[in-house]
Amino acid sequence: MSATLATPLRSSDAHSSIDLRLDVLDVLRGIALVGMFLVHFSNYATGGGRADGIYQQTVLLLFEERFWAMFGILFGASFAIQFRRADARGEPFTLKYLRRLAALAVFGFIADGIFGYNVLLGYALWGLALPFVRKWSTPVLVGALIVSAASMHVYTTTRAAYGVATKGEEAFQADSRALGAYNRTFSQANREAQESADFSTVVAARLERMPWFYSRPYSFLPVNTFTLFLLGVLAVRIGLFDRPAEHRRLIVALAVFGAASLAFERLVPDRPPTPGAPLVQEMFLSQLAGGYGLIRGMWLTFTYAGVVLLLVASNPKWLQRLSNYALGLTITPLAGLTAGIALFGVNVVFSRWWLARHPYGPMEWLWRSATYWRWQRWR
Repeated sequence: MSATLATPLRSSDAHSSIDLRLDVLDVLRGIALVGMFLVHFSNYATGGGRADGIYQQTVLLLFEERFWAMFGILFGASFAIQFRRADARGEPFTLKYLRRLAALAVFGFIADGIFGYNVLLGYALWGLALPFVRKWSTPVLVGALIVSAASMHVYTTTRAAYGVATKGEEAFQADSRALGAYNRTFSQANREAQESADFSTVVAARLERMPWFYSRPYSFLPVNTFTLFLLGVLAVRIGLFDRPAEHRRLIVALAVFGAASLAFERLVPDRPPTPGAPLVQEMFLSQLAGGYGLIRGMWLTFTYAGVVLLLVASNPKWLQRLSNYALGLTITPLAGLTAGIALFGVNVVFSRWWLARHPYGPMEWLWRSATYWRWQRWR
């Protein structure tokens, strides 16, 4: 999602009181993109030797969810920047923003129903909530972030408490087991249908999965997508991206918290159950011991982003260095890693060629045209 309203943001742009100089967002987007490429190719890779296994475990530990989380945070940041610049210009933007989300929902429906990727549609749906919170005070936004991050645990505990109170503990547990068995059966059958050699069968299975998927708690609760959006809004509100030098201590604290969260998730054992203890009490204490949704391994993305922000804060030249060809990474001969880097490199070369001739990428041009309800300039 672009960091600007109608024109691409460049460090040379002059925007008077809102000169954002947010090229660092493009660097972080590139890092998130190459990270997701590596995760994608690793997930779909098969076979290989011991080195491949070690590499896949490394991806699972350090990459899985981390770069998806970074992308979600950047979406929230871009939303906040768009409205901030519109407010500074005295221009209404809500209707344009809603058209932008509608276009994103169309892209997302196609991506989910045809290709099986649900992220964009989820972004479009949760993006509808952002205009309602954008003018909240920073303390209120922090409170909303905490509630959002813990919402899954609040929901499951409340649901269990209500079920036990109305049905009894044994009946509630039986219902929960039956629901879990149904979900596993449906998921397995649907996954097998998506592996069919007949593409119409695959599409039908993906369309059948959509209402099931979006009715799951992790879809209709703000626990993931909206939590990341709020993080991006807060980061822009505080000035982490455009004024990192003023926030070194906070950035370091977030980076340390991100690494510590991963260590906590991986190293701290689950709380053992207490025999004979009430179900709701056990559920709450176990969730609390696990961080109650506030401590997650995905927060390692804070560490990755923090390193970039601290480098830029120490020397602005790092911005130019980090903007070049996927950080200048060298690669190993592992098949998945090679494919991911190769695809990213092709993407970079094509993007540089395209953007030398056009102001936006083709999908961004179409998205902006839908946002502003007029064709944007092509050349």
